[in-house]
Amino acid sequence: MKTIDNIMSKLCIAWAGLSLLLSVHACKDNADTFELSDGVPTIRYVRVPDEMVSDSLLTGAFLGNSIAIIGENMKSVSEIWFNDQKAVLNTSFMTDEVIIVSVPREIPAHVTDKIYFVNKSKRDTVAYGFNVLVPPPAVVAMACEHVPEGEVAVLTGNYFLPTAEHDNPVVVFTPNIEVTEVVSYTQTAIEVVVPPGAQEGPVSVRSRYGTTRSTFYFRDTRGMITNYDADYPIVNSWGRAGRLESDPAYALSGNYLKLSGSFPEPTEWSAASESEGLSHYWGNENGRTGPLFEGDPAEMVMKFEAYVPNRWSAVGLSFIFAPTGTTNGPLYEDDKPRAIWMPWRNTGSYQTDGWVTVAIPLTEFKYNGAGSSVNALPAAYENLNIFLANRGLVYVGTACDPVILMDNLRIVPQ
Repeated sequence: MKTIDNIMSKLCIAWAGLSLLLSVHACKDNADTFELSDGVPTIRYVRVPDEMVSDSLLTGAFLGNSIAIIGENMKSVSEIWFNDQKAVLNTSFMTDEVIIVSVPREIPAHVTDKIYFVNKSKRDTVAYGFNVLVPPPAVVAMACEHVPEGEVAVLTGNYFLPTAEHDNPVVVFTPNIEVTEVVSYTQTAIEVVVPPGAQEGPVSVRSRYGTTRSTFYFRDTRGMITNYDADYPIVNSWGRAGRLESDPAYALSGNYLKLSGSFPEPTEWSAASESEGLSHYWGNENGRTGPLFEGDPAEMVMKFEAYVPNRWSAVGLSFIFAPTGTTNGPLYEDDKPRAIWMPWRNTGSYQTDGWVTVAIPLTEFKYNGAGSSVNALPAAYENLNIFLANRGLVYVGTACDPVILMDNLRIVPQ
């Protein structure tokens, strides 16, 4: 949140400066009667669009950044091209002395390191030296963070471009294991075969514009609550650990939790049976004291791998933290804050073709049973209850018989 506030603050300052810059020139030029001038422009320099830092001259800018181009006869410009990418001109941001324009977001195919100004007649073009800067790769997420060796992992993000030495981006797993088989890639996604020796840790992507290491961990065990196996087990609290299965047709690695229900006519109060749709993880019964994780809840995220082989289109999956000793009560205390996972809500239904990683920030544990924000987070984090049930939820959905498989339940830094 602090990052967003800082960015918005800077944007507000920049736009305030931009408005001041344009208002000064608007005294001379009436934007309501904008007309292209004859002749060609003379370009003096490029700077940031903020008069308060007008001495900040630029020789380059990143994709999507706004810049102020200063010169004479600027209203003679009918088109601006950055390398081979055409910019969008807004005559409200054009005067005889300045043009405010954003660098196109598309990556140039043919790089000349110049801005081209095309005049009214389209016959004359003025070139000005300027570098369009492409960011290094942004490694945002992995479709499934727990992928076995030899199977395909999918990375998502942006600026996944070839390196100078390769025809594709280079992907490196911990501990410095370079991928040898890239199945496919686009600017925003890469499919790779997980190489032998890949271990838990960040994943790096390298392009000709730099290298970025992921903040998420591949095969993450940090903050693991349970993977339903012997190394991170779950105790059968009140006979409600949930249905643990290990069917190789579905298993990601060892055991997984199976939750299911049948909702032929879903309502605001539909719920799976406690024997099929409920799982308790109570810290004290699993040898834990204190919270189930370390860290500030505002900076943590709950993750797990999920496989939804059947169509799911009704009833939310609630995650409810509670203090030690509260047993079954929080399931029915509808004013208590919780997170409600409803991936079907906006699309009508949800189903996966295999395992995917689900991430729910702990700041989203703020809803009551009806799905309204209570503007508060859980008071304690010693127990975790998971229940496929509506508690007055207004998003009813449609008839379905969902099956939700879960593995590797963990809480990690965002």
